[in-house]
Amino acid sequence: MTPCAAALALLLGQAAPATPPAEGAAGAAAADPAAAGTAAGAATSRPATGTAAEDAELSRAREEIAALRAEVERLRADLAAAREQLTAEASRAAALEERLRSVEQARAADADTSARSAEDAARNIQQRAAETAGAVEGMRSAQDALTRGETGNVDSALAAQATALERARALARQQGSAQEALRADAATRWIAAAREALARGDLNQARMALAQAQALAAGAGALSGEQAGTGSGAAAPAVPGY
Repeated sequence: MTPCAAALALLLGQAAPATPPAEGAAGAAAADPAAAGTAAGAATSRPATGTAAEDAELSRAREEIAALRAEVERLRADLAAAREQLTAEASRAAALEERLRSVEQARAADADTSARSAEDAARNIQQRAAETAGAVEGMRSAQDALTRGETGNVDSALAAQATALERARALARQQGSAQEALRADAATRWIAAAREALARGDLNQARMALAQAQALAAGAGALSGEQAGTGSGAAAPAVPGY
C-alpha cells in the first residue's frame, strides 16, 4: 500500500462512529450462538444459587422453631406434672394434719375422761371413807348410850348409820373394792340385829350385835381410808362367820 492509501484508511477509521457495547455483545452473541448460550446460563445460575441458600436458612429456622416448640411442650408437661404432684402432696398433707388433729383431740378427750374418772374415783373413795367413819362414830355413841341404859334415840341413830353404811357399800362395790363392800354389808346386817334386840328390850344382845357391827365397819373404814390416804390401814379383827 502506498503512503497515500494508508493515510486515507486511517482517516476513514477515525471518522467511523463507535459501536455501542450492548450491540457489540449482541452482535457477538449473534455471531457466536455457543457464546450466547454460555452467557444466558451464567445469568440464570446466579439467582438459582441465592434461592438454595435461602431455602437452607429457612429450613434451619423451621427446625429450630420446631425444637423450641417441642421444648416448650415438654416444659408445659413437666409443669403440669409438678402441679399435679403438688396438689396431691397438699391433699396428703391436709389429710395427715386432719388425722393428727383427730388423734390429738381423741387423746385429749381420753386424758380428760381419765382425769375426770380419777377425780370421781378419788371423790367416791373419800365419800365412802367419810360415810363409814361417820357410821363408826355414830355406833360408838349409840353403844355409850346403851351402856348408860339410854334407849331414847338409839334406834333412829342406828337406822341412819345403816343407811350410811349402805351408801359406802354401794360405792365400794362400784369401784371394785369387794372386801370393803362385804364388810360394810355385814355391818349393816349386824346393825339390823341390834335394832331387833333393842325392840325386844334386850339391851345386852343389842350391845353385842352393835359391837360386831362396829368391828366390821371399822375394818371397811380402814380399807377405804387406805385408798383415800387418810386411814391408818389397821383392819378391825374379823368376826366369825363373815
